[in-house]
Amino acid sequence: MLRTRRLLLLRLGLLCMAMLARPVVAEPTITWNLSDWPPFHLLPGGQAPATAEQLGEGLMDGFLRLVLRQLPQYRHRFVVLNGPRAEVERKAGLQLCSPTSMRTSERLAQRLFTPALLAGQLQLVLRRDRLQEIAQGRSSISLRELSSRAELHGLVMSQRHYGADLAPWLKPAPDGNVQSMVAPRAGSLLTMLSAGRMDYTLEYPMVVGYHQRGRPAELVSLPIEELGESPVGYFSCNRSDWGRAVITDIDRALRAVAARPEQVLPLYRRWLNEEQYARAAPELKRFLAHRARSGPSIE
Repeated sequence: MLRTRRLLLLRLGLLCMAMLARPVVAEPTITWNLSDWPPFHLLPGGQAPATAEQLGEGLMDGFLRLVLRQLPQYRHRFVVLNGPRAEVERKAGLQLCSPTSMRTSERLAQRLFTPALLAGQLQLVLRRDRLQEIAQGRSSISLRELSSRAELHGLVMSQRHYGADLAPWLKPAPDGNVQSMVAPRAGSLLTMLSAGRMDYTLEYPMVVGYHQRGRPAELVSLPIEELGESPVGYFSCNRSDWGRAVITDIDRALRAVAARPEQVLPLYRRWLNEEQYARAAPELKRFLAHRARSGPSIE
């Protein structure tokens, strides 16, 4: 009996030693860089959530939550870095993914991209009390014409990508009236516009609506005539072996989410008024249907 117990203890000891000697495999982790950008992301106090369950109620919070359900093999952590800081961290070796990226030729050198959602159309934003003076009764406006009016002053963010269609009219030029500035967040320019510190800026209608929630709507937005179809918003990760493996899984997750439009459309519906949603919904449905049916899309 004593010998049997000793053999049993010996076996248990050997088993424990084998388990301790086995290399510990770290759980694969994706670090997501979020933006403090209501109502796309609603971050309490501008701070990153500690867990996926603590993501806010913004449009991209909700969409990212759907995507993460398709990625249970990863641990997810979150940080909040502005664009320039994120690029510095990437070059220093930090492996990052972002759920709100616009693809440019410069960024393609550093990151891999996969299409996620339609970003919607930027619009020209101005004070309601200047609407007739600036728009002159028109329901849409040409940024090319507006930027040449010497009596007006436009202001945009210097480190934000506004799209190729608008780029020619947003570059500082001797004969233009648009200037750029570094701003901590998109809403900063809307606050300056409300205070009359410039005549117009560019922003998404849902951002303007959120900025004015619970108070009189002193700002209005108008469609811009130079814009074509709604641009695509992307998820992006570092251009590396790690990033290639991760974005392959993210691409697969995005296609699975796109196959459930009944879960995606309410995320938009919450932040758009009736007219805005009626205009955006058909294009969004077509995009989701194509994304769900198509194969991998990574560049």
